[in-house]
Amino acid sequence: MSFKRLLYAPNIHQGGGKSLMLPLLAALKDADDIGFVLDQRMELPEGMELAGPVYRVKPTLFSRLSFEWRLKSLLSQQVRLLCMGNLPPLFAHQGEQLVFVQNRYLVDELPLDDFLWPVRFRIVMERWWLRSRSGYVSCFIVQTTTMRYLLNRLLKKDAIILPFMSVPEIHPRQKCTQPPYRYDYIYVATGEPHKNHSTLIEAWISLAERGVFPSLCLTLDGEKFPELCDWIKGETKKFSLKVFMVGECSHMEIINLYNVSRALIYPSLLESFGLPLIESAMAGIPVLASNSDYVDDVIYPSASFDPTSPQSIADAVDKFSFQPASLKINLLSARQFLEQTLNLGGV
Repeated sequence: MSFKRLLYAPNIHQGGGKSLMLPLLAALKDADDIGFVLDQRMELPEGMELAGPVYRVKPTLFSRLSFEWRLKSLLSQQVRLLCMGNLPPLFAHQGEQLVFVQNRYLVDELPLDDFLWPVRFRIVMERWWLRSRSGYVSCFIVQTTTMRYLLNRLLKKDAIILPFMSVPEIHPRQKCTQPPYRYDYIYVATGEPHKNHSTLIEAWISLAERGVFPSLCLTLDGEKFPELCDWIKGETKKFSLKVFMVGECSHMEIINLYNVSRALIYPSLLESFGLPLIESAMAGIPVLASNSDYVDDVIYPSASFDPTSPQSIADAVDKFSFQPASLKINLLSARQFLEQTLNLGGV
């Protein structure tokens, strides 16, 4: 079977990638002329059914390579293929291929020493995959000027900037209300090394030594990041810190956490987009963030700090004024993004 349009995302099932995919799938669910290639672990919201044919890919190397080979027979020269998972097809080179790149590790020569060897191996292979197949890509899509610069530097190819997201549940805080805040700060992040939790906790220890004990909420999963969580628990007990780990949360649960937190703190060393920054700015929540390019791409933070220095973070927290942050970019809706990529609404 051949397609004129295909949404290709065999490696997306969690995190920011899933947050971006779900509104795209919602916008395309009634289009029976569009095919979908999805990760077997990608869960659809209850009640969502896709009208077009769906191909599920198991999260194994054999399954992925087998489908990549099979994809050659599914595509025609007239197909428009939107690749949402950073990589174009490995073997199928037909048609017009648009590749959305959101993993900064694939376009930036960043050290991988802090990752476990399976993750390092995967990133190295995906870097090779992207470089070796970039010649078949008709158009690269990114969400920020920094990602556009990095991709151009690596591949000598330009990219169009199409920042989009869907946050219908977020409403700006009313200045006249004073909600019962449960946490002073929230950090919405998984436990990968670049998320920089250890430096953040060291800053909280520095604050405790000054007699300052702000509360901090972390969305860390103890099963996925046991060593990091155990270390944080140990430091929290040793220094009597007010640090709370609530585990991995759904998007709605995160929105609810924003509502009971005074501010977002964001010490990540690098991002391709930074969804929590966008969400917080849209909700009028104060943002204390890293003085990094990815922050400057998307928002005007309330205040900033050096993310490599616990003392800089502690100083910024100590004198933070809790003024709301604001957006710096014009966001597209999922439908607007699809109109410019998959020609949604067109022939």
